[in-house]
Amino acid sequence: MSAQAFDPNPTLGAMLVGTLCGCILYGVTCVQAYIYSTRFPDDHWMIKFSVCFIWMAESAHTGTVCHTLYTLLINDYGHPELLLARPPRSIIGYIEITVIIAVYVQVFFSYRIWVLSKSRIIPAFTYTLSLVRFGLGTTLFSVGLNVKSVTEFGTKWQWLGIAMWSLSAVEDVTITSALVYLLFQQRKNVHKSTTAFLDKIIMWSIETGMLTCSFSLATVILFHLMPNNFIWIAFSTLEARMFSNSLLASLNSRSVLRELRDRPRPGTTSNGLLTFSTLTEGFRTFSPWSKNTNYSRGTSKGITVDVTTTTDEPELMDMRKPAAF
Repeated sequence: MSAQAFDPNPTLGAMLVGTLCGCILYGVTCVQAYIYSTRFPDDHWMIKFSVCFIWMAESAHTGTVCHTLYTLLINDYGHPELLLARPPRSIIGYIEITVIIAVYVQVFFSYRIWVLSKSRIIPAFTYTLSLVRFGLGTTLFSVGLNVKSVTEFGTKWQWLGIAMWSLSAVEDVTITSALVYLLFQQRKNVHKSTTAFLDKIIMWSIETGMLTCSFSLATVILFHLMPNNFIWIAFSTLEARMFSNSLLASLNSRSVLRELRDRPRPGTTSNGLLTFSTLTEGFRTFSPWSKNTNYSRGTSKGITVDVTTTTDEPELMDMRKPAAF
């Protein structure tokens, strides 16, 4: 590549933009991890481990991407012919870290499907996809350590990357569809005042699932069409951030969902006292979502009314139990 023919926009420019956007999203990850640590100190240790693991993996991912950018912009400054030569080891390392983050998050949400459905069919399918994707990513990592140029990596081993990111997109769609279907099924059995609560969960499930799927599809398309530039690398960098933030957002959103759940419902006063219409209407309960709490409330005339309130809250909201993980 001659200096006169060198165009930095699809190579160094794409890498720079992707790294800067990735650093911004890494900041979001750090904020979300901090919010989690302050709001949910009583969660099960496996949930805490997951948050810590994701944050550490994101930190390592950011370090490898920044090292790659420094090598290309500073160490190889003035030598564009080196751009498509043997890639820095860090750029290969960050691909493997991306795979680890994505697989971990997908396994996390696959387990949630099992908690909701108590069926092993869909989780077994998504677990298999995660295992295959991890194998493909590790193979791609091993191959990348020995390639002589980016051109060789993008032509000889292109099929491996396409298969890996395609599997990721399929798994994202499967997980999102399963979660939405299960939540819609539960929506039919809840009290009407709880539907807004479930609608919010459904909406967030669709948004996060489609976001990660979109970046996986964008990466595989760009890698197929333009394997010799770095635009696909920029999208792959952001893909890892999408996975991490989707997991952390799902954990931190519990506080928002609980506020939505605890709002005064029709038939209650602002202080929570039940009116006559509520007493005659009753509540519908179902398992494993409902948690009943009995308590007595005295009236001003000395009459004691026994009231049973029902919290239609998914057991996924209670992360203090191992089953919630």
